[in-house]
Amino acid sequence: MHNSDLIRKMSTEYADYLFDESRTMGSADFIAFPANEAELAEVIRRCAEDGIPLTAQGALTGLAGGASPERGLVLNLQRMNRILGMRKDADGTVYVRVQPGLRLAQLRRALAVKDFDVRGWDGQSVEVLKEISPGQLFFPPDPTEPTASLGGMASCNACGARSVQYGCTRAHIHALRVVLADGRIASLERGVQRAEGRKIRLPLTDGSILEAELPPFETPDIKDAGFFIRQDMDLVDLFIGSQGTMGIISELELKLMLAPKHLWGVTAFFPDDECALSYVRAVKGRPDPGVPRFPRPAASIEFFDKNALDMVQRQKAVTPAFRQLQELPEDYCSAVYVELNDDDPAGMPEVLEALSAVLRATGGDPDRTWVARDALELEQLLFFRHSVPETIDLIVEENRKNEPCITILSTDMAVDDGHFDELFHIYKRDLEASGLHWIIFGHIGENHVHPNILARNRQEYEQGHRIFEKWAEDVHRMGGSISAEHGAGKIKRRLALTMYGPERMRQLRTLKRTFDPQGILGPGNIFPPEITEGGEQA
Repeated sequence: MHNSDLIRKMSTEYADYLFDESRTMGSADFIAFPANEAELAEVIRRCAEDGIPLTAQGALTGLAGGASPERGLVLNLQRMNRILGMRKDADGTVYVRVQPGLRLAQLRRALAVKDFDVRGWDGQSVEVLKEISPGQLFFPPDPTEPTASLGGMASCNACGARSVQYGCTRAHIHALRVVLADGRIASLERGVQRAEGRKIRLPLTDGSILEAELPPFETPDIKDAGFFIRQDMDLVDLFIGSQGTMGIISELELKLMLAPKHLWGVTAFFPDDECALSYVRAVKGRPDPGVPRFPRPAASIEFFDKNALDMVQRQKAVTPAFRQLQELPEDYCSAVYVELNDDDPAGMPEVLEALSAVLRATGGDPDRTWVARDALELEQLLFFRHSVPETIDLIVEENRKNEPCITILSTDMAVDDGHFDELFHIYKRDLEASGLHWIIFGHIGENHVHPNILARNRQEYEQGHRIFEKWAEDVHRMGGSISAEHGAGKIKRRLALTMYGPERMRQLRTLKRTFDPQGILGPGNIFPPEITEGGEQA
């Protein structure tokens, strides 16, 4: 493969494209920055002709190593970052078309202040834009990192804090355009292209048809960032969560919603984890005996254990940006953040009084609780929430100076309501016995918190992976998912093998080969080496 306007040889100039947020270091021979679908398809065709594997990248915010290349070509989509148009359907729902490299924060800002570059838009799109007001509409998915690309969010079905109320990214994608491994293009619209039982006949834009057969099983019916397999499934969902192994998304049509008029945030502190768990159950509408039922669904429920709170407190002393963080109350053990929204702020005092009753019944103290009643106060609470993963990044980067193999070690396993308490206590028991540095925080509202192991050397790093593999077996036994929102990537592919089992993993690989016969897409992602063979590159 020769240098061209589209494809360049890898050099030190592009060193920052060899790893994602997980700090998984990769290697590559070439790099490309396509700016539109035609250029994207051309790069993929050339890779197919030369048998060169390629790894798609968005904003490099992933935590599973999925965007860290494994040989071949880095296909970075950051220049495909335009908003392409809008439309409104008969019931008034507004949809926006975007390129995959557009960042969530860019879309949020455009909607909030109604600032769009309409060059190239059709007349219908311009008319729809005229009808909406600044801040009227929003895109609900809320991953921890707002600089994530929308294509990346689709590739791993990203979720985030507000998925308690709004669901994951999948629920808000109406249509996709996808470039397949040979450069052909599929244009998919939800409700139009569906499997017939297990049979797939996917029409492509050049008039050809791709035929395939779905594996004879269904993926977990739980929050999951991986493959989605169902009989008679909508084929839009085949590519959401496939993490760049089935095709490369070139365009998305996203469903927008009316933005809530008012957001409230409440961070409550508890004397022990059991009190916090009881509070969470009540807020979710499953109160323990003697605990009142909370009358309103929450948009977000986030948990922080004592180690996470202590970690942020220590970092606050050495990081100037963290000095604006609120002072923690005395004798804290754990904390729970609940976010509520309402179109009528006048009714919120009654809601907060009901929440106070739940707090008192579960061991909390309303007088030692942070309440955000306006946008500025809410921003402070969210800054505290985001300070936890930011501190993890700082610690991992420092530990990597002594041991370069270290990456972020974070799980995002999920189970149903009936198994979460069991899984939480398994996490605590195993971590306390490990002697490692660790914290637990995250999306407790949907039964998946993020245990993080902060390895300081290779021995601790390898020990952490062994603990994760043990947890994957526990979660598989409970019928859960090993990755609820980050994807398996490269770091968790052995955990994916535990969840699916070797036979089902081989069946998924067979499906992938139908779409990608040479195995050039996403080398190393999802599929562990023992599952790949023959022409498979990964």
